[in-house]
Amino acid sequence: MVDHNSIQEYLAARKAGRRYFAEHAGKDGKSGYLDVLEDKLREVETVGEIRLGTYEIPLENIVGTYTAARSTAFAGNFMPLLGEGTEFAAKWQSLYLHHIKEGISDPIKVYEFLNGFYVLEGNKRVSVLNYVGAYSVRADVIRIVPKRDPKNRETSIYYEILDYNPQILAFVGMWFSKRGTFTRLIEEARSFSEKVPELKGKKPHEWLPQVFRDFARQYKAAGFGSLNLTTGDAFVEFVKIYGFPYREPYELLGHRVRNCEGQFRLAAGKDGQRAIDVDDIGRTGRLKLIPRISQRKARAVFVYRSPYDKSPRTRAHEYGRLQAEKRLEGRIVTEAVYGVSEKDAHNCLIEIAKTKPDIIFTVNSRYGHASLQTSLESSGIIVFNCNHTQPGKRLNTYYCKLYELTFMLGILAGSYTKSNRIGFIMQPPSIVRSTYGINAFALGARLVNHNARVFRASMRSEYSAVEDRMLRAELASKGVDVVFSQYPNEDPAWLNRFDNLYGMLCAVTPNGSVSEYLATSAWNWDVVYTKILGDYLEGNYDFLLKSPESTINFWLGLSAGATDVYMADIVLGPHTVRLVKTFKSLLEQSLIHPFSGPVKDSRGIVRIGKNDIPTLLDIQNMQWMCDIIHEE
Repeated sequence: MVDHNSIQEYLAARKAGRRYFAEHAGKDGKSGYLDVLEDKLREVETVGEIRLGTYEIPLENIVGTYTAARSTAFAGNFMPLLGEGTEFAAKWQSLYLHHIKEGISDPIKVYEFLNGFYVLEGNKRVSVLNYVGAYSVRADVIRIVPKRDPKNRETSIYYEILDYNPQILAFVGMWFSKRGTFTRLIEEARSFSEKVPELKGKKPHEWLPQVFRDFARQYKAAGFGSLNLTTGDAFVEFVKIYGFPYREPYELLGHRVRNCEGQFRLAAGKDGQRAIDVDDIGRTGRLKLIPRISQRKARAVFVYRSPYDKSPRTRAHEYGRLQAEKRLEGRIVTEAVYGVSEKDAHNCLIEIAKTKPDIIFTVNSRYGHASLQTSLESSGIIVFNCNHTQPGKRLNTYYCKLYELTFMLGILAGSYTKSNRIGFIMQPPSIVRSTYGINAFALGARLVNHNARVFRASMRSEYSAVEDRMLRAELASKGVDVVFSQYPNEDPAWLNRFDNLYGMLCAVTPNGSVSEYLATSAWNWDVVYTKILGDYLEGNYDFLLKSPESTINFWLGLSAGATDVYMADIVLGPHTVRLVKTFKSLLEQSLIHPFSGPVKDSRGIVRIGKNDIPTLLDIQNMQWMCDIIHEE
């Protein structure tokens, strides 16, 4: 029996349905009505059905109806559209009253297809439950299995879930935009469970779905549901920052989800990462001091992994900090914190953030994760991490254009080698994931020596002179006579007097020992810090505080005086030195670019077209090898 109240509720639900229909009909190919599974199945080939049993499924994952017979009675949000005097309206109102008095307990029947649910029986029950704001409904579920199609992205993503176990319905709503995401997440979940005593021996589907549901509720409650980002993708972004929130207090989980707003917006593509490529400072008189019209002042804290007296890297950055403070004439106050371990970095940074500095510089790439967490959790503070760009992360980074340096050293190596075989020792993948350094080196060598070939070797340990010596011997056994080496253990005495050097180009003997030092490169951090802090005083980075998804990747190079190459003139001879100085001048004036196309990768695929030049972000995110580089 319907009453006045149920009629009013139906009219309110119908109003919501008509509003949805008006906003969506005809847009992006949508009809405004419920999606119909029968229509979708006409366009795909299926291989069968699996009866999964009865499950509690979230209403937000019920995306349509099975047959077209009832689709026009509802808008796409399951709100009713038919008039209040119809039999349909009377049944809806009776069902509403029944739910208010006793609750809807009978399970509906649904088909599951590509991780979405389509109602076979129970459309009005879903409508009423949606209207009253219920979270889930019990449902008898039948899975329709599409034919495996590696060329179809959606089907491939779905089959990752099926390959885990096609007989269970565990990962409801956990959908992703890219292939491989679910598989990687499951691998990480297995590793995580091995570290948690109570989860040992448990499979991911036994605990991960509840963790995901808790996250999904907080994500929706925070108002992020409107972002162009699947909840599964958002969950992956969260796990990257905080790990799996297993048994995390609900309040803390909500706080952390809200902290991740900037990361979610960046992942959703609301705004992209910006690469600041300052290549005209050298042509306009190097760095200019900040005009005294602005009275803005700032405080910056520099955080180091190593003590001052034990690390040339720390001393090089410290010189840069002190010089920047001096050049900015008291308008910048800086402090240094030494000896912060990677494990303690986040706690240390949070304590520093409580003192309200304007900028925190974390002077080690190993602080990347802690820097990201701190940036998300500390409003009003800009965190810069000394690092290669971190694709897809809301992390501000700064660095020097090392590809310009390796390009010039490649030119030197190509002109000096007698065997036409050149070696390049890469840093461990945990430190440097991009390949731009070795690619620029190879392109520089080929520019002056078309017969040159580059052989690479990779370090496994950080700062290991012993391993460096072993890799040089390995390269020399392949006929290499010139090697770019990060940590040569036969450093000449004069080398120890300089803290800002980056790598060495060496001529090597057949057993790999250094016979001659040919050249080294250097970075001048005073230039970098003066520029960043000066720009902050000018207000150039205020958008980072106003727009939570914005990030900057700030790089300086030769034209700004942030980097340089020093050559052993006597060993190289005047003609080679003149050659390199000519190319250096061309780089400083942007008359030549290390990555000017055409450039092919090791598989013969054109990565950079003829006369094209990649963007700075493209260079920073490079993951392929140039065609003249030989694998290990």
